[in-house]
Amino acid sequence: MSERELRGLAASGGVAVGRALVWHDAESADGQGDALAALDAVAAELARGAERYRAAGLDDEADMLETNKLIVEDLSLRVEIENLVAELGAAESLRQATARHAELLAALPDPMLAARATDVRQLGVRAVRALTGTTMPAPSEGSILITRDLGPADVADLRLEEGLVLGIALADGAATSHAAIMARAFNVPMAVGLGEDLTSIRDGETVIVNGNNGAVIVGPTTGSLLNAEGEVARRRELHEERVAVRGLPAVTRDGRTVSLLCNASTAAEVKAGLEAGAEGVGLLRTELAFLEASAWPTEGEHFAVLSPPLAQLRGRVATVRTLDFGADKTPPFLAGITDRGLTLMLSHPDELERQLRAIVRAAEGTKLRVLLPLVETAEQVSTVRELLGGADVSLGAMIETPAAAGLATAIAAEADFLSIGTNDLVQYTLDLDRERPVASAETAAEPIVLRLIAQVVDAAHAAGKTVEVCGEAAGETAVAALLIGLGVDELSVAPARLDELRETVRRLSFIDVSAAARQALEASSARAALALAGGVLSAELRHETGQMVGGLGGPIT
Repeated sequence: MSERELRGLAASGGVAVGRALVWHDAESADGQGDALAALDAVAAELARGAERYRAAGLDDEADMLETNKLIVEDLSLRVEIENLVAELGAAESLRQATARHAELLAALPDPMLAARATDVRQLGVRAVRALTGTTMPAPSEGSILITRDLGPADVADLRLEEGLVLGIALADGAATSHAAIMARAFNVPMAVGLGEDLTSIRDGETVIVNGNNGAVIVGPTTGSLLNAEGEVARRRELHEERVAVRGLPAVTRDGRTVSLLCNASTAAEVKAGLEAGAEGVGLLRTELAFLEASAWPTEGEHFAVLSPPLAQLRGRVATVRTLDFGADKTPPFLAGITDRGLTLMLSHPDELERQLRAIVRAAEGTKLRVLLPLVETAEQVSTVRELLGGADVSLGAMIETPAAAGLATAIAAEADFLSIGTNDLVQYTLDLDRERPVASAETAAEPIVLRLIAQVVDAAHAAGKTVEVCGEAAGETAVAALLIGLGVDELSVAPARLDELRETVRRLSFIDVSAAARQALEASSARAALALAGGVLSAELRHETGQMVGGLGGPIT
């Protein structure tokens, strides 16, 4: 049979070569029994997995399983299942109830939050397995798992820490699901969204999984195998080289320092970011745990959610964003609201004050920064400072709309630092549909967007304040170069982007990239702006290569 290539999405970097371990899950099985008892069985499995991870010192992975256990135990989910059982039966009631809760999450524009839908849906599938007695096959050495989708508990069952599973390929799935996060934590390559063709792979076939570009090759030729094995060896060497320099500062060749931070929603992501050399967290999202809540979180609930990630940030920068509810991130108890972000929270000052108290308590010992989403006016920042009641906290304002960028001078006068959220800024500036991904390099490099970013940076620096960019566009090499050139002081990205971003900073000349960035402000298009950045990056790479070769035998002529 000839070689076949399937294309999906990259979820966990690296390349793996092995034998397919195909798992056809019991998603359509019609199991009979007690639906709630099945949920209880899943909760017990999750508890056992969390206990095993914690005993092995894998606290963050244990926290993730315990978070999923809370979802299984959610009262509103259980009530819905009870109401459906008489009409639909146990298995279908589990499917439909978890599917509805998953759909609420899937509709969110933030891909990190929307990806939680996969976790909820997979917990329903896992409960159906408990009804049908279906179990995951035991992997042998050199396995590549092929299946439709996975939840974090499934990844725990695979015992990735034992090294038997070399790679994972999913027909469905999301690149930001908890399963993908756990795969990244164990450096297991994963590709997702590969479609129905993936299910035709036969057990035992030779498979290559490329977690860098989301491709899977079935029945590879000798040439493809040699290329993949060479890539495995190269990635191993590159990883060792990058680990060796993670302690080095992100400083341009001419001395400009750029702080590198990570974006996170979970303790596992914080851990991954710190391991990749992040100086701390530039954006800790806090609404994830409460998107299905039936009432405002209590101070104790806020504290319980915040403590695991913040415990790892003692002595480090911990930038905690207050609840960013509203629009597509609206929990059931706020159905019908029209406000969003800080404006919404200021209309419920007692709830905001409650969260602020929890943040200050949970962040004890960190370099705490509280970040306010979708700030509209300087007065809003002043109001929150009053609610903090004198707490020694650095207070930041997120600039995410053209209107806020226009008020950056006034806002910078009241805030301690500014943060630019490129996802929303691009969406509002270019009037894009919220369902369309907006953090691509091309849209973030539109000259009109770059001009707004430059305006914010100039206003902040005039007030003696720092500016970070926490949108994922900052992880795109060419865009990052433009942002650095415009004077952005801090870049906060997904943990997986940090190594490449550090390399980018260290090979740039700030003088050269500043000139290119100012030219980009007047470019005719995003593509033209990116070409300017690409020209600088290519020149710097040639400079770097010339230095290395020249050091071996004199300058290149």
